[in-house]
Amino acid sequence: MKIFSTFDEQYQGVYLANFDNCPFYQTPTEYETELDKIQDQLQDPLFVRNFIKSSKSGWKQGAYKNRSLLFLTTETLQEAGDLFDKLDEISDESQNGDCFETLFDEFVELSKSERYHDPGRRKMYTYDYGSLLRLYGVRVGNDAIVITGAGIKLVDRMDTEPLKLELDKMTYLKSWLKQKNITDSTEL
Repeated sequence: MKIFSTFDEQYQGVYLANFDNCPFYQTPTEYETELDKIQDQLQDPLFVRNFIKSSKSGWKQGAYKNRSLLFLTTETLQEAGDLFDKLDEISDESQNGDCFETLFDEFVELSKSERYHDPGRRKMYTYDYGSLLRLYGVRVGNDAIVITGAGIKLVDRMDTEPLKLELDKMTYLKSWLKQKNITDSTEL
């Protein structure tokens, strides 16, 4: 496991994961971090279309089963641009001192039972309502989020293979942080 900063001399804010010794998943070697991978994939129309069309997406069983492939592909691509713009703003704002509100207004717990977990699994939506994309990460103390991946979520629960992988990646990072006794951004 490797953690990368988003800025030189960073002391808080958004950090990026690279899974290099994980027993069930490896960040592809052509990418430095998981964010690099998802930026490449979620801005590629062919990747997005093929993923939505695949049985792994859950499209035909989920809340969007009555939406066309063209509609979902177009919406996902538009949303990806907005998601990365929003993440850039959050990353910038988090460097201006106390970032607690900036990070935790945007990255919410996966479920109410995880609200106070530290480290804790978190998600960020592109929009307040109706987002197809989720950015996933782990909260570290009160001043850091480590991005572990993203997902196109076309189902109600995180029960498709790609979304289960995102859950597993967050859980693995939580365990790794606890094992290394990392409790805040100064130790990243």
